[in-house]
Amino acid sequence: MNRRGFTLIELLAVIILIGLLLVITVPNILSMVSTSKQTSYNTLVKNIVTSSQMYYEECEYGDLSSTSKYGSYACSISGNTITTTLGTLANTGFLKVNDTKEVSGKEIKVVINPTNEKDISDCQIKIEKTVTTNTDVNNIENYKVTYTVTDITGTDCPTTDEYKGE
Repeated sequence: MNRRGFTLIELLAVIILIGLLLVITVPNILSMVSTSKQTSYNTLVKNIVTSSQMYYEECEYGDLSSTSKYGSYACSISGNTITTTLGTLANTGFLKVNDTKEVSGKEIKVVINPTNEKDISDCQIKIEKTVTTNTDVNNIENYKVTYTVTDITGTDCPTTDEYKGE
């Protein structure tokens, strides 16, 4: 007899083989996805720190404090401190993001946490500038400027320790 097709044993062997391949590969794939999300998050935090420094400098030396030009995104320095949101950093162009949402008929940029896909645009941060001076052996004053980013609000927001790289 010449029958075409597979026997039950052959089909079971193929199904078992496919099952074994899935058992081996799925955990690795899930681990890679989790690792890539964490890497994206760490990169976002580093970008927030860098953009915060540029934002502070633009507020101090540029015209970003002009409310007529920048409206609600204008900044103001109180002593050596600025309080702002991650959404402001994104919408002024300092923090590069790809996500947008429509608010009152206007497209605004939003900051998304890559680990849980939540909008963290409303997270408030405090940017503080510290200038230290020292004199070298030739009596020349050297200045060192340090910016500290601190989280203020939000449960899904990056923490102060993350901004420090700890």
